[in-house]
Amino acid sequence: MVRQPAAGREPAAEEVAAISDGQWRARLAELHAPDRSPIAALVEATPGPLRGWTTYDVPTVRRWSRGRTVLVGDAAHATSPAAGQGSSLAIEDAVVLARCLRDLPPADAFRAFEGLRRARAERVVAEGFRTSSAKSPPAVGRLVRDLVMPLVLRRRDPQAWVRDHTVDWGAPVPVPAG
Repeated sequence: MVRQPAAGREPAAEEVAAISDGQWRARLAELHAPDRSPIAALVEATPGPLRGWTTYDVPTVRRWSRGRTVLVGDAAHATSPAAGQGSSLAIEDAVVLARCLRDLPPADAFRAFEGLRRARAERVVAEGFRTSSAKSPPAVGRLVRDLVMPLVLRRRDPQAWVRDHTVDWGAPVPVPAG
């Protein structure tokens, strides 16, 4: 769930970390009181403390699977909303996971899936963080960006690696080591 602050300023990570479980629950109840969605029931049923983080600093997970459960898309590797790559990564994940499940037993398939996807996903997340951080540079930074960017883009497309990625559906997935 992403909620933009009314003032247009996202709080610092330290401010978000200081918000207590009770404060999160009260705020979510207030925000979603008029909704007919199950959000209020989900918040109430959620065990343990609720935590928040800034949209530009979403924590990564150590493992994408455990037992019969595997994480894909934002659950495994959330990108900044400003990056515009969340849906693309989730679709790529679905295709690669399907390949892995086609060729391997589930436990091996989940490990292979993470092995095949983690490096690319983390690179896209890092690039999203970098570009999101650059969206509001100070005045001098904006001037340099506006003067240099057209020259850089004429010479090469720095984002081609994001858009030109392909998944070879026909290639068999090997059993991962370990």
